[in-house]
Parts: sequence; C-alpha cells; structure tokens
Amino acid sequence: MVIKAIILDLDMTLVNTLPKFLSILRECAARYGRNIDSDINKLLNIYYRDPSLSEVLGDLSRNFWFWHECWALYSMRRDYGEVFPGTLDAVKVLRGMGKRLVIATGRELECSRMMDELRYYGFTEFIEGCVSLGDLGPGHDKLDLVKKALDILRLPPNNVAYVTDHPRDILLVNGLGTINIGVATWARDFPTKFVIRSVAELPRLVAMLDGASD
Repeated sequence: MVIKAIILDLDMTLVNTLPKFLSILRECAARYGRNIDSDINKLLNIYYRDPSLSEVLGDLSRNFWFWHECWALYSMRRDYGEVFPGTLDAVKVLRGMGKRLVIATGRELECSRMMDELRYYGFTEFIEGCVSLGDLGPGHDKLDLVKKALDILRLPPNNVAYVTDHPRDILLVNGLGTINIGVATWARDFPTKFVIRSVAELPRLVAMLDGASD
C-alpha cells in the first residue's frame, strides 16, 4: 500500500529538544521539592526505560498539569532545541514526493502555543496539521494522539506511516494498522521491522515501501 501521509513525532525525532528542556524541567521540579541531578545521558536512559520518568519525579511524572507547566515555560522562554541534521531537507523531500505531513507530539501543551517554535524550525510550511496531548487533555496517551492525527488526515491507517523515537509509542499503536517506523536517536530496539537512524533517512525508506507496493 502506498504511503500517502506521515505522522511525525516532534521531540527527539525531528528535534533535539532535551538539552534545552532539561533546565526547564529542573526548574519546574524544584518548585515541587524534586531535585533532578541526572545528566542528559542518564536522563535519556531512564526515559527510554521508564517513559514517565517516575524514577526521578515520582508521582509528578504522571501529572498532566506538571508537564503542561514545564512545556508552557519552555515555550515562553523561546530557547528552542535544534533540528537534527538532514531532517528539514527530508521533510522538504517528502512534501515534494506528495506526502502529507502531520506532527503528533506527546507534549502536554496545546499546538497553538507551539507554532512560533515550529515556524522557527522551518516546519510550518510543510505540515498541514499538528496535534498534541495538550490538545487532547489529561487521561490520553499516544494511541489517542495517533488516532486524532488519522482523523485530521481522513485516511485509512494502512496509507499512513507513524514515525517516532520511542519504542513504547510503537508498542501502543501496533494494532492500529499504521506503518510504524522507529527513529534510533537513542533507543535501538523497536517493535517494528522498520528502523532508521534519523529522519534524514526517511524519504529513502518511504520510496522503498511505496515501490514494494507496486
């Protein structure tokens, strides 16, 4: 089946966000008496093993409004992350291939409050939509997020690729029927046969999958 659209995760898939977000996270956690002394590598190791970060945040890790506060502060400060090398070029190529692109981010912040950041990265002229856990509200997960992105696209799941850096995201959506692609920016083992080292490799993989369906 030809891939007609691609749902893209944002943080650590398209953009290296954590170095800038970590200082915000430390500041927010300190307000609640939590001291985060882990460096980036240790925090990433915890995150990909325990996506809620409960090891360092306790109950705060599952508090939607805590994360909303952190991401709102990050957005307000406007000290953004860096697009991974080759990613913006890949996005341009995918649009040139006629692929529809939607960003689906697990941030607990409304997409409307991220538009300046997405514009800063250069994504806004290539995507036709954005949806976040912040838009959906408390009690939702990545499966709900991808379903919402599919609603935006109005396409059957088998015409859509979902691209993310976290194996847990793919595990959640594996029964949905999307073509799931892992991006190994940190994690290496994904519950899918399609794994790339970065989004820079995505156009070639999509072209290969399109060709395989002929």
